[in-house]
Amino acid sequence: MSKQNLLSANPLLGQEIHRRFDEFGPIQVFDDGNKRYLSFGTTDEQSCQLKSQPFQLQHDYLRCMLAVLSQYPQPLAITSATVLGLGGGSLSAALWQQLPQAHIHAIELRAAVAQIAYQFFQLPRDKRLTVHTNDAVDFVSTQVKQQHKTQLLFSDLYLADGLNQVQQQTDFLEKCGEYLTPDGWLVLNLWKEHRSDAQLLSTIKKLFATVLQTTTHDGNWVIWASRQKPADKKQARINCKVLQPEFGFNPWGFCKMFYRFF
Repeated sequence: MSKQNLLSANPLLGQEIHRRFDEFGPIQVFDDGNKRYLSFGTTDEQSCQLKSQPFQLQHDYLRCMLAVLSQYPQPLAITSATVLGLGGGSLSAALWQQLPQAHIHAIELRAAVAQIAYQFFQLPRDKRLTVHTNDAVDFVSTQVKQQHKTQLLFSDLYLADGLNQVQQQTDFLEKCGEYLTPDGWLVLNLWKEHRSDAQLLSTIKKLFATVLQTTTHDGNWVIWASRQKPADKKQARINCKVLQPEFGFNPWGFCKMFYRFF
């Protein structure tokens, strides 16, 4: 049987155009003509890319994560960002495009996933974007030991069967805090079901002076955490206007969600 015959269609994601396996399971790429999707053998999308505008984020939770740039007085002057969990590379690529002075470090456990991000999702091959094939916890721990710092730390760690629970562990969150610069922000992507985890939220609030949060329409719970005070609401809106031309969407529409209950 040919490889082509092994590929299938998915009513939600389109035609399967690539499939491979590694020690963690299947990795599939689907294409519906307009968008391209990454899947780990389930009907859930790990990544979604609009092919005509590959750096424009498609999911609400990713737009909420990226909108944290509004918290910096001069967001275009950011020089470092780290993304834990590459997937198709949507967030890493958007940061690479948005932050012209920043070096982006993307951490991905599965080498095959990184290869697919380059091959099928237009992940930039550029000296400002370094992809590390590594365990996220090990990477952060090593950076802390070497006294390296990052201004932005995005944690978007998911497995085929759901959230990587390391994101809920105190030791991991402490290490994330140590890895950040004094003015840095940690951005966590969780599921809305985790809002009921009072212990998790309490831990984050003990580690960070500022904790902003929102729940997205697509069912994610996104947290921004920092030792710094949040930007004034008016200033955050001004920063969003500066960022909007390259975003391809209105970042204030997502940023303001974090101020709703603050």
